[in-house]
Formats: sequence, structure tokens, C-alpha cells
Amino acid sequence: MRSFLIAGLLLGALACEKPPAAGAVKRAAISRTGGTTFEIIPAEAQYPYCLAYTVSRSGLTRQLTMSRGNQSYECAAGRPLGGHAYKVPLNEGPVRIYLFFTSQPVNAASVSQQIIDATERQSLSIMNMRLPGQASLEVLDFAPEEDVVPQVGSVVEPDGGLLAPGPDGGSL
Repeated sequence: MRSFLIAGLLLGALACEKPPAAGAVKRAAISRTGGTTFEIIPAEAQYPYCLAYTVSRSGLTRQLTMSRGNQSYECAAGRPLGGHAYKVPLNEGPVRIYLFFTSQPVNAASVSQQIIDATERQSLSIMNMRLPGQASLEVLDFAPEEDVVPQVGSVVEPDGGLLAPGPDGGSL
């Protein structure tokens, strides 16, 4: 009887074990456009509205998306959020980007206040937020780098941009 009980417990424990995760689903990606600038590109099959914020290690919080009506943006998959790049000042250091996807428009001021009121802004989760409808959260990291300034007068082409003269004295 005792061996049946142990076998039953072992089978029950094995049945409750979760299968290994096949990799987290990315809801959005960052496309670096410069040393301190980036675009946020939403992935396919996300909720249609989104809001984006950055939080620095010092706790400085910035709202990236700001519509005229202070509502969340419509997010088109594969297109830069807001239609432009966002900038993180170099002196701010690495930031965590919180991208909230929602099933309906959300008041951005309400979300901003919830983030500011959070005791630990660097580890927000969707469970901590009071959002209407359905929502998901993507957390991305970005570290600004020095922008490389092009040097005036530097060689652009391997041959120095010089072309060999043609038979009539002009270039080929």
C-alpha cells in the first residue's frame, strides 16, 4: 500500500511539472538609430494601443508617447511607434523601457501616476497596474552610447573617390 502511495505522489509531481519555456514571446523590438536614439517596433498580434515609458537606474521616469488627448497610441505592427525615434540623454545612462499594450485606449496620465507611485519602478509588472480591458507589458533595455560624429574630409571610398580619366580627359 505504501509503495502505491509513493508511486502516486511521484506521478502527481511529474504531472504538475511545467514544460520548459520555448522562449519568451517578444511583443516589440528596439531599433537603434543612433548612439542615444532608438525606435520601438511593435510585433505582430499585439493589442492595438500602447504607451511607452523609460525608467533610469536613478528612478527618473519619462513618458515617451504623448498624444494630443493624452491617450495611448495606436500601435501598428512593424512600424515605429509614434512614427519617430526617441532619445535617451547620455548622462541618464541605461534605461528600462516599459511598453504597455492594451485592448482599448488608456489615459496616459493615469498610467504615468501609477508608475511614479510604484515603490520599485525598475521591476514593474502588468499585475501591479490598474488598466482597463486586456493588457500586456514588454520590458526592453537600452543603453545610450556616444554618437559618432562624421569627420569632415575623411575618405569615403577605398580609392579616395578619384576616378581614372577617360580617353577624352573626363572621368569614366
